[in-house]
Amino acid sequence: MLRFRLFGIPVGVHVTFLFIALLGAATYRGLDIVLWTAAAFVSILSHEMGHALIARHFGAQGLSISLYGLGGVTTYTYASRMGHGKLFIISAAGSAVGIVMGGVLWFAVRAGVFSGTGHEVLVFVNSLFFTSLVWGVLNWIPIVPLDGGHMVEHFVAMFTERWAPLISQIITWLAVAVIAPLAWINGYRFGVVIVIMFALTGLREY
Repeated sequence: MLRFRLFGIPVGVHVTFLFIALLGAATYRGLDIVLWTAAAFVSILSHEMGHALIARHFGAQGLSISLYGLGGVTTYTYASRMGHGKLFIISAAGSAVGIVMGGVLWFAVRAGVFSGTGHEVLVFVNSLFFTSLVWGVLNWIPIVPLDGGHMVEHFVAMFTERWAPLISQIITWLAVAVIAPLAWINGYRFGVVIVIMFALTGLREY
């Protein structure tokens, strides 16, 4: 649907990214849905740029970012074998960017930076805060293929590459066994579906 370059890295936005607007429709109406979608775009793109820029710093090549559905993915190659410590940092970098952005926005709101601004500005800021901070934290949940799942795998691989995939899958399904019932009990039925879908998608990586 849309292609451009940012910091020299090609970015592609698939039409399915507009699915994000449906999530906003649960809370917002009219122009506010557009603002929510724009905030989600900025947040998710920043998240993926966090991965991409750190990967490039470590010597990765052929970088590209794709945004689609409920998120995005950063792909790259590297000429020499990259250690699991660096891969752990790359996996953590995306959510780290979001958490920092969300933290800065929280302090800015508390400091009254946006006091007296219009409704549209507040909707965008609140949406950017939510998608940056909350989604950043959720992405650190240890479920493959979320960043948290890959962080677990790379951390374990620093000690035993052979067992890292299996251990990360065990931790993934233990996390699902805890999170899914809690989400169901608290009424987040859609969240249960998403968590299980992510975990099943992660199985395809092995």
